Parts: sequence; structure tokens; C-alpha cells
Amino acid sequence: MNSFLLGLILALTFTMLLSLYRVFKGPTVWDRLSGLGLIGTKTIVLLILLGFSVGRETIYIDIALSYALISFIGSLALAKYFEAKETDEL
Repeated sequence: MNSFLLGLILALTFTMLLSLYRVFKGPTVWDRLSGLGLIGTKTIVLLILLGFSVGRETIYIDIALSYALISFIGSLALAKYFEAKETDEL
């Protein structure tokens, strides 16, 4: 594995841990959803970097695209749920 790719993977993993802190300690629900979105996009980039490091880019890119669609739809569903829940409380 290329040392540059390994450094990128480790740096990306560290920033994912920082985003995970935002998910657990976010003051509002919207901060937590933002943290989940950050983790989702960083996971996509991490998958692509892993694909390049092992030499099987096409399979990992397909998996990353599938994950991106699932993550996007999940984020929209959670945002819609919390928005409806917030308007019911008012």
C-alpha cells in the first residue's frame, strides 16, 4: 500500500472520529444530522481510497455509489421525520 494513501486513510479516519463526536454531543438534532452527513461523505471517500490502495477501484466505486444513495435517502428521511416531530410539538 502506498504510504501517501495510508496517510490519507488515517487522516480521514481521524476526521470521521471528530464527526462522531458531533453526532454524540451535538446540542441540537440538526447538528447531529449534520455530523451523520459528514460521516457518510467521508465513508464514501474512504471506500474509494481503499479501492485504489488494493487495486480494485471499480468494485469499490460501485459500493461507494450505492452507499451514497442509501446515505442520501436516509438523511432525507431522518430530516423529514425530525421536522414533522418538531412542528407537532409547537
